[in-house]
Amino acid sequence: MKDEILALESDFSNNSYYGTNVWTEEKYRVISGSIPVLLSAPHAVNQFRGDDVRDAEKYTGAIVRFISRATNSFSIFQMFTHQDPNTDSESLYKDAVINLIDNYKIKLFIDVHSSTFKNDADIDLVTHLHETLCGDELLIEKIKLLGLKYNLKIEENNKPNPEKINEVIAVSARKCGIPSIRLVINNNSLDVINNEDKFKRICSLLQEVIESWK
Repeated sequence: MKDEILALESDFSNNSYYGTNVWTEEKYRVISGSIPVLLSAPHAVNQFRGDDVRDAEKYTGAIVRFISRATNSFSIFQMFTHQDPNTDSESLYKDAVINLIDNYKIKLFIDVHSSTFKNDADIDLVTHLHETLCGDELLIEKIKLLGLKYNLKIEENNKPNPEKINEVIAVSARKCGIPSIRLVINNNSLDVINNEDKFKRICSLLQEVIESWK
């Protein structure tokens, strides 16, 4: 698996994570599928936040591409650095997410991110105090049970960000009325080079979540 993930990641890691397609207008890429679940990796490359550059969340693009192909689900991911769709009120990426959900009758949206954790959790589920679940309270419990199955520690960080109204999961839940989750993976757990076994278990968990929506 490691070699395959590194090959998928190469499109994002080129040019110091400013992305592959620096000479084209392609800012994001979409993969179509048959299962009505949309995976997203908006931080697969570096992001602009005002005058600052925010580092890419490494391997989020690769894992989204891998899982999308393995499950035949839909996916969207950034290919080239521009403004952050999770903070800007206007975003072509967010518009594309909404169009995909509407046009293909998507039933679940999973926005994949990574971060450095202060504890040993593997995955943090963010739902804005369950607001973005759109009433599907069982979804979180299903994911936590799968965490036990695959020996992964799953927590909920339900402290909303100050700018949560612009976040992709907030917009997709509000405009499309479908459960939307930001799934944040611990950087240590997403390190396929040094922790391939845990990376595989995270992939298995995601695949099972998605395939339950067939």
